[in-house]
Amino acid sequence: MKKILMASTMLVATAGMAAADITFDGFGRFGIVYNDGADDDGDRSDTQLDQRFRLNVVGTTETDGGVEFRARLRLESNDNGDGQGSGGGNVVEAPEFGVRAGGFNVFLGNTSDLIDSGDVVDYYGNAIGLTDFAETSSNFVTGDVISGINGGDDIDPTIKTSYTVGDFTFGASYSDNALDSATEEYQIGLGYKFGNYGVGAAFGNVDGGDFDDTDFWALSFNGDLGSFAFSLLAADSDDQDDVALGASIAVPVGAATDVRFVVSDNGLDSSDSFAATKGDDTAYAIGFRHSLGGGVRLQGGIGENSLGDTVGDLGVIFNF
Repeated sequence: MKKILMASTMLVATAGMAAADITFDGFGRFGIVYNDGADDDGDRSDTQLDQRFRLNVVGTTETDGGVEFRARLRLESNDNGDGQGSGGGNVVEAPEFGVRAGGFNVFLGNTSDLIDSGDVVDYYGNAIGLTDFAETSSNFVTGDVISGINGGDDIDPTIKTSYTVGDFTFGASYSDNALDSATEEYQIGLGYKFGNYGVGAAFGNVDGGDFDDTDFWALSFNGDLGSFAFSLLAADSDDQDDVALGASIAVPVGAATDVRFVVSDNGLDSSDSFAATKGDDTAYAIGFRHSLGGGVRLQGGIGENSLGDTVGDLGVIFNF
């Protein structure tokens, strides 16, 4: 009888698993990171190890009418450096939920806002380094109001919608307590793709915390020009002096390697209230990515951030 019950239980369990659409993907990385300004306060080394393991578990199902429902859970383990590397230890993050029907999408919970998700604006461009320490927008003040996926179970919830028709994508997002307990943020935007190119624009507002009813916008143009990829970005907010500008390119060198360049200016001067923490120097970097095959890449770079510190990293990343 005990064997019959066990066999029946296993049959029911496997039948349920067969009916469910569960997928797994993720990546691992390890290497070293360097920041010659990291030891200004004397509590940590300029050079540290970096490591990260990430596993995405995604479950999907579809109604008889063709509407897809999905849920994603991200498990992540990082080094325990004090902000130098990935930071943060081990985390099972809060879930993200989504509904898709034709060109219409809704995501809510632990999800990215409109700009961070890249649905309409190419905000990050061709990133440099093992840890993407240099991006087209890495020097921007507007980055302080961008809400991404939260690395924990205590999240600031976001709802994002997008609709794609032809080459156009319309989108909007709203984040409650995006920066702290008294902050709300919304974004709206439009993207258009033509051939190998894309343009996008987004406008938003954040109120609370360090931002008092602050408007901001971002505009991007990206694509492939001949053999190399490029991304141009402009952004502004009520809390900066001038328009911030950024650019990045990725140039292939042989079949398995590309060289990357990034420059990013945040539109601040030394008298701005954000300059003390953000810096007012133009950030720039050069780096490379080299494929070893099988989803494994060697990548790294070196540059200078907006505080005038030399930064860089080198390591291996592999996808699965």
